[in-house]
Amino acid sequence: MKKVMLALAFLFTLNVMFVSCRDTNKETETTTEETSEVQKEVETSIEKAKKDAAEVEKEVEQAVKEAGEEVEKSLEKAEIKEDDSKTENEGVEQTS
Repeated sequence: MKKVMLALAFLFTLNVMFVSCRDTNKETETTTEETSEVQKEVETSIEKAKKDAAEVEKEVEQAVKEAGEEVEKSLEKAEIKEDDSKTENEGVEQTS
């Protein structure tokens, strides 16, 4: 009778071990699938971020270029006004 009970306990233990391993494998497969989905989403997000960064870089370069042109125009206007004021001062000095 003891041998029969021990044999049943041993079979029960083996049964529990194999069933729990199968459940773990199913969880692992599910986790692997979820991980691959998340990885694809991350890759997509990275690619989008790269494209957005490239667009922002182009916009910044254009803005810097336009700002440089505005500065040059302002300097040219300032030089013209400065030349005009010198010319007026010289004309006043010559008439005095």
